[in-house]
Amino acid sequence: MTSGGFNRFCFLKITVLLLLVVVPAAWLAVPPAVLIVQEHQTGKVLFRKGMAIDECFTLRYIHSITKQPVQEVYCVKDSHTLALKEMYYDSFGSNLPVGPEQLANEKTTFSVEDGCYKITYQNRTFDRVPLRVGQVVADHTLLFGDDTSLRFADVTKGGTYVDFYVKPFFDVF
Repeated sequence: MTSGGFNRFCFLKITVLLLLVVVPAAWLAVPPAVLIVQEHQTGKVLFRKGMAIDECFTLRYIHSITKQPVQEVYCVKDSHTLALKEMYYDSFGSNLPVGPEQLANEKTTFSVEDGCYKITYQNRTFDRVPLRVGQVVADHTLLFGDDTSLRFADVTKGGTYVDFYVKPFFDVF
């Protein structure tokens, strides 16, 4: 084999080897879902974050009546569905449960832990979670396990109607 033929053969082997290693590794590194925050009226995407199935994040806000913090914990159930898992608050107020609830297809549990009321949901799922961004007190913020966060007031004005939801990674990019 000539020197030029040998070089082309080595290049071809290295290229094939790289494709066999790099492409599957890149494929495995892709998150299965992307969390999207989007303005409802305009469709403008305000935020995107890759998420794993069963990965959780918290929506934290200040209740408009009690002026106390509320936390809702959501998890990615699959690449199309969010599940509300838990809610925490330290004083009762409008639209906050005061005990366990029996709904059509779910029963919640109610407990007190470390001075906070805790609601646990068994089957509360959403294709989209609608939210009106607080104008005065609420300070709606998403908190993620990697210590990143999204404060809604930093990406849109108060009063804006937004949705957050998940989609499969390859449907977004």
